[in-house]
Amino acid sequence: LVSHRAIQTEIDRFRYLPQVAGEDARIRAALSRPEAPQAIEAANRYLERITAQTGAEQLYLMDDSGLTLAASNWSEPDSYVGHNYGFRPYFTEARDTGSGAVYAIGVTTGEPGYFISTRVDDPATGLSGVMVVKIDLRPIEKAWAETGQYIAVTDRDDVVFLSSQPDWRYRPLTPLPEDA
Repeated sequence: LVSHRAIQTEIDRFRYLPQVAGEDARIRAALSRPEAPQAIEAANRYLERITAQTGAEQLYLMDDSGLTLAASNWSEPDSYVGHNYGFRPYFTEARDTGSGAVYAIGVTTGEPGYFISTRVDDPATGLSGVMVVKIDLRPIEKAWAETGQYIAVTDRDDVVFLSSQPDWRYRPLTPLPEDA
């Protein structure tokens, strides 16, 4: 129960971020004018600043195909800018229903995280995109490990994705059915 609360509290700290960031004029400008370098630079710098202020791992904007237009890590070697994440469930869920969330290993960085997404609709242009925040839950795992407790969190297929014991991570508790 305490573990569940810790995870939920950490997720709730950032749940609002994609929606709020998506309302910013710099994000709207980047979405409506992705070919304009000034619009993209302003969005990149805004996302970088918001990420630094909130402690989120990453924050990024994708167009309606999943192509990343702007990202908080725009100036880093493993920047998300230019990568297409249209195949990720957090993108397709947000595009189709308005919001999405999934715990996954980052395709670009190879680092795990919890991804929360929100569709960004521009009523003036009719364009839409998806804003995503990536949250690092590894500090929670580290805190669990430091207490000496044996804690594991599983997904719907009973595969451990967070644990105080690193060798438990990404292992199923029971044999997986063929379709899983």
